[in-house]
Amino acid sequence: MILRDYDHHGRTWELNPRTGLLSPASGRCHGFVHVGADAATALYADTETLWLQHGEHRWNCATVTVHQSTQAHGTRLFTIEDAQGTALELPYPAPDSGPFDPTYDWIDAEADDFYLWAAGRLADGDATSYTTLFTHFRAGFLPS
Repeated sequence: MILRDYDHHGRTWELNPRTGLLSPASGRCHGFVHVGADAATALYADTETLWLQHGEHRWNCATVTVHQSTQAHGTRLFTIEDAQGTALELPYPAPDSGPFDPTYDWIDAEADDFYLWAAGRLADGDATSYTTLFTHFRAGFLPS
């Protein structure tokens, strides 16, 4: 599965869905990946399913609920819930927006935070974002 790096535009990776391991690649992308310190997290589509994957664990997006929140001490929490309960709780530091920038808004915040972006797309109440992502990712897109 070829994926575009969410944080480093122009970089592409091949994800092995079975192992969660990445290797450099090129070609049409079928989603995005965030390369974390411990594991990669990806949102992508194959011909039939929109997937959310963290490391070697993956979930059909149609069967899970995804949340992202900010804790009182500034840490953010990305949560995946499936039919059995909490499948993943991933605490992570809030991205550093750098020096004060009065033009920094929610679009910039989503661009800096893969988990915030993914949760926003997957928490769409009327499923418009889900359907759009699935259609776009299944068809594939050029990395740049």
